[in-house]
Amino acid sequence: MLYQIANGGRFLSRGQGRHPTRRIDSDELIYVLKGELSMFEDDRSFRVTAGEWLILRRGRKHGGLAIYPRNLSFFWLHFLALDDWLETIPQQGRAENPDALAAYAQNFLNEQSRITPDARVLDLLFQLIFCEIRRQTPVSSGGITPLAEAARQYLRLHYAEPLTLESTAAVLRCSAEYLGRLYRHTYGETFLTALNRRRIEAAAKQLSEGTRSIKETAAGCGFNDPAYFRRQFRRFYNLTPGAFRRLHAGGHRNTL
Repeated sequence: MLYQIANGGRFLSRGQGRHPTRRIDSDELIYVLKGELSMFEDDRSFRVTAGEWLILRRGRKHGGLAIYPRNLSFFWLHFLALDDWLETIPQQGRAENPDALAAYAQNFLNEQSRITPDARVLDLLFQLIFCEIRRQTPVSSGGITPLAEAARQYLRLHYAEPLTLESTAAVLRCSAEYLGRLYRHTYGETFLTALNRRRIEAAAKQLSEGTRSIKETAAGCGFNDPAYFRRQFRRFYNLTPGAFRRLHAGGHRNTL
C-alpha cells in the first residue's frame, strides 16, 4: 500500500518568528530533535520537547504559542489517508527509540531530495516512522491527575478481563462520562482505544512467542469476538494476526 505522502522537511531555528496560524488540508507530524516547540490546536496547547512528537490533524486550526527558540530543530511531514491508524495512537508522545525515529526521518528526506525519488522507498520509510511512533509512551500537555493515572493503571492490570469505561468508573467511584473526558484530555486517546491497544500489544507478544492458536490468544487478551480482534489487530499493525505470526515466529501457522 502506498500512502499519500505530501512532503517533509527539517526546520532549524534562528531564534525568530513562530509557527504560522493556519488550517491545512493534510495531517502533519512534527518530531522535535532539539529545543522546545510550543503549539496549539483548536482549544488544546502542547509543549513538545526533544524526543517527542506531535500530530496535527487536517482541517483544525493550529499555530505557534511562542517565538521559536534559537536551539529548536524538528522534522515535519505532511500526509493523508491514515485516519484508521491515527485513531490507534495518542496525539502527542515520546519516542521509545529517538535515534531510530530520527534516522528514518532523515533517510526519508534524503530519498525525497533525489531527482527521481522511489515511491516504494518513501512508503517503507513512512511506515517505519509510524511503527516507531506506535511504540511510544503517551505524554500529557496538562498534567496527569491521580484519577487519570489510576484509570490507566487499572486498564494495564485488568485489560484481559471484560473491562469497560463504565466498569472502571464504578471501581474508581466516579462518573463514566467524566472519566472518559479526563482520560482523553490527559493521554490524547479514548479509553477504548487505549484498551484495544493494550490488548493488541499483549496479543502480538503472545503470537510471536507462544504456541496458542490465534483464537485462544484473542480470548486470553480480552477479545471474545474473533472478527473484531482481526479488525483491531490490522488497524494497529497493518497485518492480519496470522501474517504477523508468520513474520515473527518462523512460519508457525494457526488460523481461526
